Amino acid sequence: MFLQAVKRGKNDVWRYLLTILLVILAYVIGQVPVLLEVVEVIKIRNGGVLDLPALSVALAELDFKSLGIDLNYAFFLLLLMFIFAFGALWFGVRFIHQRSLKSLITPLAKINWAKIFFAFSLWIAVNLLAEAISYYYDADNYIYQLDWHEFLPLLAIALLLLPIQTSFEELLLRGYLMQGIANISAYRWIPLVLTSTIFGLVHGMNPEVQAFGAGVMMTYYIGIGLFLGIITLMDDSLELALGIHAATNIYGALMLSFEGSVLQTPAIFRLKTVNVDFMIPAFLVLSLLFLYIFAKKYKWKDWHKIYGPVNFVYFKAAEEQADDRIA
Repeated sequence: MFLQAVKRGKNDVWRYLLTILLVILAYVIGQVPVLLEVVEVIKIRNGGVLDLPALSVALAELDFKSLGIDLNYAFFLLLLMFIFAFGALWFGVRFIHQRSLKSLITPLAKINWAKIFFAFSLWIAVNLLAEAISYYYDADNYIYQLDWHEFLPLLAIALLLLPIQTSFEELLLRGYLMQGIANISAYRWIPLVLTSTIFGLVHGMNPEVQAFGAGVMMTYYIGIGLFLGIITLMDDSLELALGIHAATNIYGALMLSFEGSVLQTPAIFRLKTVNVDFMIPAFLVLSLLFLYIFAKKYKWKDWHKIYGPVNFVYFKAAEEQADDRIA
């Protein structure tokens, strides 16, 4: 029923093009505060004159620490672009497609917050356990840098704003685009693969790609997209993916920082080196573990939901539980 929820709105091609254009425009506008801050720093360093080559390098690297910009303030500015984009997506879905934003999450009457919090909590717990084991065997690779004056503002930003960023990505890719592509696809694997690839390409602009190599990082990002897409299709809702994505970014922002990370924050620990070769096998094992847990807990049995045909026949029993009101 999750993919079928697309039929509750209007799906003309121009509506998708206009909504995506609005999202991109809002995202770009949201980058203006960061741009203005970097411009001001460059001007101050050059006696009030804007050095365009220096500005170009600064924008390419976005090394806020070397620019003398407070990391928490910079983190806040970066998240603004996702808040703007989230607003544009809501406007497009609500007024252009004339459907509820909730229909990108679940076809049922209410969002199951218990699923979101379960996925969030379990992902955090397993990552903490894995980190503790890593620390036990390689403590020298961790630099303890907790500063409560910096960490408390970071905690507030991470808990209040990061869920908006992660929810925007999930709603756009595994909600809006997955349902939209499914509307013109014969098989479920098509929106799954396409949205996972788009997820990888979008994150291909992250500094980790330059730091650790495109091959490894793009495989990692697309793999994440496939995992989140699979649990979305199997569960017929976006709730588990929302919880895991939020947990991943909040954990990364608060617990670990490392050179080349897109999340430049005053986290509790800083890694001296990142074992990139271990990253993909570890994520594969973690993904299989969570698929097993979710399958047992939520009684997933029909794995054809991942690759089988898209069926837009509505089941009356399920429809009676769904909320058709525009919220």
